[in-house]
Amino acid sequence: RGYEGRIYASWRQRAAKRLRDLFHEIRNKGAPHPWIRDDLWDQLVEFWRQEDFKKLKEVNKQNRASSTGRSLHTGGSTTYEATRERMVR
Repeated sequence: RGYEGRIYASWRQRAAKRLRDLFHEIRNKGAPHPWIRDDLWDQLVEFWRQEDFKKLKEVNKQNRASSTGRSLHTGGSTTYEATRERMVR
């Protein structure tokens, strides 16, 4: 019972990553998967062409390549959950 929240969070995180990867693959191929309706595909293409998306894509690309990027995990082998528990004590 106590693990339900963690299990759901882990599932959500993995599902989100797979969905991101799938959309990345679709965007690179330039062709929709069969489950994407034509009207939604047109909306996605329009979204990907917007300057805001292109800027965000470039910033994220630079952050991933950086050794001091904003998303750099500096906690070592300590998990976020363990760090949070230590801070509560």
